[in-house]
Amino acid sequence: MRPSDRIPASVFDDVREYARTPAVAWLRRAAVALLALIVAFGAVGLLGVRSGTAYAEGGGYALTLTYPRVARAGLDVPWDLTVRKPGGFSEPVVIVVDSDYFDMFETQGWTPEPSAETSDALRTYMTVDPPPGDTLTLGFDAYIQPSSQLGHSGSVSVSEKGVDVATLEFTTWLVP
Repeated sequence: MRPSDRIPASVFDDVREYARTPAVAWLRRAAVALLALIVAFGAVGLLGVRSGTAYAEGGGYALTLTYPRVARAGLDVPWDLTVRKPGGFSEPVVIVVDSDYFDMFETQGWTPEPSAETSDALRTYMTVDPPPGDTLTLGFDAYIQPSSQLGHSGSVSVSEKGVDVATLEFTTWLVP
């Protein structure tokens, strides 16, 4: 047998026939189209952080929270709470948050820093000195931990004498 008898005319000569069927070709086209769609979504910013806003009123307080509605691990996210009380704040403000919600964050800290902070099994209680005027803004500088894979739901409340007088709820979804 001559050496030229063993050398195929093309590197594809020994590829099995099922790899050339129309069904497999359409499967390849669909996979490429899906990848192109994912790249296009990313290019126009549809896979990045999406913030949401939640509102609540009660006990003479109005709460507005800007939070990460959809986020990805490793990205900075907004979490800014605004508390309004007509007539201003005469006493320190107690902000109560679900502790489990913040497990997915790597924190850089609160602004302003709470003057006192305590927690129980489920919630964290932050006491913030009364600001001048009728608006308190509490910011949380954080990003999603790279190891976080699932989102969480949470709530934030203003508490007076141990009773939540205004509460809002929110959910953050994480995408790969």
